[in-house]
Amino acid sequence: MTKWYLAALLALGGCSSDPAPVISQYNMTVTTDAAVNASENNSANPVVVRLYQLTDVQLFKQLPFIDLYSQDIDLLSANLVSKQVLPVVLPSSETQHVLDINKTTQYIAVLVEFVDYQNSVAKAFSTLPTEEEQYLQLTIEGAKASLDVVTPESSWWQVF
Repeated sequence: MTKWYLAALLALGGCSSDPAPVISQYNMTVTTDAAVNASENNSANPVVVRLYQLTDVQLFKQLPFIDLYSQDIDLLSANLVSKQVLPVVLPSSETQHVLDINKTTQYIAVLVEFVDYQNSVAKAFSTLPTEEEQYLQLTIEGAKASLDVVTPESSWWQVF
């Protein structure tokens, strides 16, 4: 009798569906201008971008750049799902990235490491795209970073 119960459990286990995926993939474009991260010696310099997956963005908004720069994981731990550092971003460039976003993530935030961080807009954040064709756009111009959800323009012939 025990063998039959075991066989029935194994058969039922084989019929179960796959679990829901833990991650979703989103596209992100990073665009910089020719004057990104200017310093006294150079008209432009590469930047490092830290990307955070957060459940809440309030603490990220409140923390000063230098605190995030030196102890981001400790300070954001209550809301931090994941952190990654993107490859170095060069001036006058456009790069594409595919992000693996955890299902618990509500916000994407970035910290751009500018030379003159005190006179920059180094932090930006956004909610996740809600439509399949949308993507994230990180724009870095001079010493200012902005992160937006972009909906591509649809062509008129796609209406038919």
